[in-house]
Amino acid sequence: MNKVKVLLLLSIGVLLSMNTLTANTTDGFTYNYETEKAFYATYSEEEIKTNVINSNHILAKNYDASVQYFVKDNLYYGRKGFSKTIGRTMMYFPVIEQYLRMYNLPDDLKHMVIVESHANPHATSHCGAKGLWQMMPETARRFGLVVNANQDDRKDPRKATEAALRYMTFLYNSLNKDWTLAIAAYNCGEGRVRKAVRQANSWDYSKLKQFLPNQTQKYIPAIMAAGYSVENYAKYGVRPANTPYALRFTNTVKVFDKLSFAEISNITNTPITTVQKLNPSYTHGFVPSNKKGNYVVLPSINSNQLSSHLKRSNRYSVNMRF
Repeated sequence: MNKVKVLLLLSIGVLLSMNTLTANTTDGFTYNYETEKAFYATYSEEEIKTNVINSNHILAKNYDASVQYFVKDNLYYGRKGFSKTIGRTMMYFPVIEQYLRMYNLPDDLKHMVIVESHANPHATSHCGAKGLWQMMPETARRFGLVVNANQDDRKDPRKATEAALRYMTFLYNSLNKDWTLAIAAYNCGEGRVRKAVRQANSWDYSKLKQFLPNQTQKYIPAIMAAGYSVENYAKYGVRPANTPYALRFTNTVKVFDKLSFAEISNITNTPITTVQKLNPSYTHGFVPSNKKGNYVVLPSINSNQLSSHLKRSNRYSVNMRF
């Protein structure tokens, strides 16, 4: 084989490899050259820095270069997984925003769930944290959640959000009314943050962060990157994963008597798989009785059927429009 043929084959091989360029990612997504070119045509470190620093986000003052890494991980290397995360935020951000308004808390606290659980109420960590907010059992119970064999409220987006925000408010008030310190404490514990304050002899996060665990030092920029990514994904060519209408547009009914998923399905003509997906906190296929009430989430078009049926049966229920 002469040199001309060898060079020609090598050139073809390079072109083919450019068009099937792959990266080692946890979601196994395959990138081609056009995807990479399109991403870097939009990607600008200076633009991201300016956008984040000039935003009203509560963490903006803590910007550092690692924010760039997490943005790139969300919108390029992990874009397939982030697409699914965005789809789930369309289901759960409206719920979280309702509680943020109720408690008069900063809107961008919702970005924590992207880092905590990829906005997945079924998420479980190796250490036993569960739900959108990845709460440990003892913390969950401390803030009023039920965690037992039949029910795990950490996986209930509404109950878990309210408990997590009460916990965040507690941390904020006890840590010099500083949201950065409260968020850091959510990750590593209030005790670790107080120890870092003593070691640095300062409440200034920029001075004490060196005394915090590496995971927590990464947690703060990861949340900033999550906020930027979820607000700007479209211009990087990332599309939300399709979320079925029945899962995205829902209403909530508070019920007090025991109800099986099969019963709910029959009453409302809702597929039992949909009932299961919308009510992940009930682990054995039924909603336990509760004098204070438990939430049943259903597609908007079906929720009235459940409340009407329960009222006709003299079984008390309450419609909740969020």
